[in-house]
Amino acid sequence: MSESTSRRSFLQAVGLGAAALGLGGAARGQEPQIQGFEKAVDPEASKGWQPVSDRKIRVGIVGYGVCKFGAAFGFQDHPNVEVVAVSDLFADRRAALAQACRCEKTYPSLEELVKDDQIEAVFVATDAPSHCRHCIDVLEHGKHVATAVPAVFGSVEDADKLLEAVKASGLNYMMFETSCFHADCYAMRRIYQAGGFGRLVYSEGEYYHYAATPIPSYKEWRTGMPPLWYPTHSTAYYVGVTEKTFTSVSCEGFTGVQDFVKPGGNKYDNPFSDEIALFETAEGGASRMLMCKSTKRKGGETGRVFGELGWMDGMNYVGSAPELPNLRRPPLPPTVEPGGHGGAHGYLCNEFVLSIIESRKPLVDVATALNLTVPGVIAHQSALKGGERLKVPQYAM
Repeated sequence: MSESTSRRSFLQAVGLGAAALGLGGAARGQEPQIQGFEKAVDPEASKGWQPVSDRKIRVGIVGYGVCKFGAAFGFQDHPNVEVVAVSDLFADRRAALAQACRCEKTYPSLEELVKDDQIEAVFVATDAPSHCRHCIDVLEHGKHVATAVPAVFGSVEDADKLLEAVKASGLNYMMFETSCFHADCYAMRRIYQAGGFGRLVYSEGEYYHYAATPIPSYKEWRTGMPPLWYPTHSTAYYVGVTEKTFTSVSCEGFTGVQDFVKPGGNKYDNPFSDEIALFETAEGGASRMLMCKSTKRKGGETGRVFGELGWMDGMNYVGSAPELPNLRRPPLPPTVEPGGHGGAHGYLCNEFVLSIIESRKPLVDVATALNLTVPGVIAHQSALKGGERLKVPQYAM
């Protein structure tokens, strides 16, 4: 491998053609979508795919709110999945989810759905404050569980409860962190595993999501939430690359002009629209991770890593690795689209399904999920204390 890998040659290495990062939806003149839901187009996403089993996992899906996550990840299109039942608290959304998933059986709540003995696994796409409670309920009913981000919502105590529930169950838990299946982040992970970076000296993860007004949400959970309670799109650019942890953090908060982050403007008593955290890592390096809602005309998730032996920014790797491993994301079944958030949706669904079929740990298991999520909770505490450096809990199975 030459000292510098050009963007063109890197795209070839990861198997992305010129159209691979093209956008669907609004980019084709259709109605604008929520940021991050623009569909990536990759005509070679299923190249090399081979069926691994004819088994069908019987899945239940819960949640079809404003983001319509319940149907966004392609469970209904996966050849190894049968969507047995769906649920949403609202009857109209429940019916729409059933139609989208081509499923006839519905339940009025997750608490009812998990009692269905036909269901083997549940995808939890409910409101973020309920993720932990709902996942524990699923596990206690003897079913594998996948969840939208974050794993917990502002609570270290909930993190401990979730970890113990997964350990006690012996079942698969996976958090659907989209950045982990971005083409660049996935390639960074493979290069890191192959020794192409050495130890990471410094890394950055950035999540920009401008909001003049809050996105509608169940019981207004999004309104004024602490930014780094939703950290995983950023923190994946260290934890998702290395499988290592943050050990301490100092964080600064910024108060924008939005009414919902002014004193008394939200139920969290949160004064910050933006938070920028500087983490110490388990390798002795540093990571800058942020979540910003005030920066107009900037959106999406991105990151960079800088190691002793090489670095990577976007789709450009520069290093001295003699040979790169296969950097392509695993091939998708032809019926499953890559989907939104940088083409990550389909890959997350496929990874969860295969982890059950192959009886193995999923890419973002509970320990990784908590090591992605909880540092943001501690970072917010630091911001409230004027940037005081605080210790970050470590999680392992």
